[in-house]
Parts: sequence; C-alpha cells; structure tokens
Amino acid sequence: MPTILVALLINASVFSINGIGEDLSVFKTPFIENTRIGQVGFTMNPEYTLLSEDGDYRGVFWTNPLKLQLSAPLVSGFSVMVGNLERFSQSYDIYLQDSALQIHALGEGGIEEVYGGINKRLGAFDIVATGSYLYGNAWEIWTYAISGYSLIDTFTYRYRGRIFNFGLKHRYFSVAYEGLSRLRMTKVDIDTLLIDLPERLSVSIRPPIGKWGIGVMYERSFWSDEIYTSPNRFRVSARRGTLGFAYFYNPWYINDVIEHGIDLDFRIPLRNVGSAQIRMTLALRQRDELREFKIAPSLTLVLNELFVRRRK
Repeated sequence: MPTILVALLINASVFSINGIGEDLSVFKTPFIENTRIGQVGFTMNPEYTLLSEDGDYRGVFWTNPLKLQLSAPLVSGFSVMVGNLERFSQSYDIYLQDSALQIHALGEGGIEEVYGGINKRLGAFDIVATGSYLYGNAWEIWTYAISGYSLIDTFTYRYRGRIFNFGLKHRYFSVAYEGLSRLRMTKVDIDTLLIDLPERLSVSIRPPIGKWGIGVMYERSFWSDEIYTSPNRFRVSARRGTLGFAYFYNPWYINDVIEHGIDLDFRIPLRNVGSAQIRMTLALRQRDELREFKIAPSLTLVLNELFVRRRK
C-alpha cells in the first residue's frame, strides 16, 4: 500500500519536519535602504499553503509573527538599526500511513532572531555589521499506532544562539557574509547539542537599464554538517517605478527539496509619512511526488523621520 501523507491545519511547511525547520532567512541581507533619516518599519505576513500528493489536496492558513525594524542616523555617516524576524519554523501537523502502521507527527515552535547593527557610509559605499541573538522553543509529539496498539514519544527543545553579518554595498553592487554562529539546542531532560549554522555568502548586482532597475543575486550556504546540503540559490528581479517583479530558485538545505517562486510588489509613497509596500509571493516546493504551493501576501509600512527633527 503506498504511503499516504496528509498535512493538517497548523502553520509551516510539511518539509520543516526535517532538520531545524524551514529557513526563512534566505535572500535577506543586513543592508537598509536609507541611512540619512530615521525609519521604523512593520511587516505583516499571512500565508496559505496547499499540499498535494497523488491527487489529494490539503490546505492551511496562518499569520507569521509581526516583523519590526528601526533605523536611525547618528553622526559622521554612522547609523544604527535593530529589528526582529522569525528565522526557522519547525511547526507541522502530519499524518502518515503505510499498510497497518499509522504515524501522527505534531510539532510547534521555531527559532526567532533579534538583531542590532551599525552602518557606516563612506562616499558611495556602505559598510555594515550586525549581530543577532537567536532564541526559541519547540515541542514534538509522535504517536505510532499499529494493530490496536499505540506508542507516544514527546520531545521538548530549547534554542539559544548567535550569528553575525558583515557587508559592503555600492550603488550597483553588494556583498554580504554571514557566519561566526553557534546554536545550542537543549532537549529537555535528555541532552544538549551544539549546532553550527551555515556560513552564507550573498553577492548581488543592480545595474539600471533604461527606466528599469535590474537585480541579480547569488547566494551560497555552507553547512559543516554532512547530513545537510550546501545549496546555491539565485534571485533575478526587475523594477520600474513603484512596480517590481522577481523570480527565485531556492534549493533547501534538506536533501531533494526544490523551491521555485515569484514575487510581485507595489510600493505606495505616503507623502510626509513614509511608504507602504504590498507584496505577493507565489512558490512551488517539491520533493519526489510531494508538492507544496505557497501563497504569501505581505504588507510593509515604513514611517520616516521618527528620530530626527524635521527641517522648517
């Protein structure tokens, strides 16, 4: 009898059952767009995922944690920034059946990140360095049933760690490195495991072509753990005025998981206030016959000059 896999109603990708969860930090660099004025940004990001296997479909809807970023200028070209984001998500609710064996895997939690950094402007260049504190908790309940008998395993995890980012940015070019990380995973009442998160190199170019702004980004993660792959990713984008489009190719660090996606976004200037950005992300994830369709709209509101005195 073929294996049947059904995702029930809880947040996150079904593939997050492996490793330390879904990596939500891909294609993210430490740079901020404007260091001359103070800014505060809020991002709301609901998500809908449709899972398909052998003609069976199941869907799930949830809302990711609110993201916050603040930046403010200091003196002599220096500026500071702080913010938060969800870095890994381990939440899942999955039912598997193979012949007489039934498995119900239920998990919830993940790894959050709080970061702070400093940016220095040197002529046409920006130099940035950030440090992050990683924290989070997760739990899993595995229920096995066969021939009227059942067995339940329960696991609780606590995460604490750090990671650093360094980058150099020009108007048309940027390079960023992420590394010097360490993540401590504690299985409550069992043991503690130290995990080396991957080093990551991100390189991008953004040459203007006529009225279009074109961007190409290459990203490589280097995992020291041999059970994970070190994927090569890329993202190609185009923008004209307030409209933007991007295609990305994102092979996961988990073997054989491939993701293709597109981003569509529209920026709305808010006079004397800031700006708003509406983005729609559509992605297809696949491993063998299992497919996930991701639909993720987001709304970002950026308010300007909260930390500096307006000129009269």
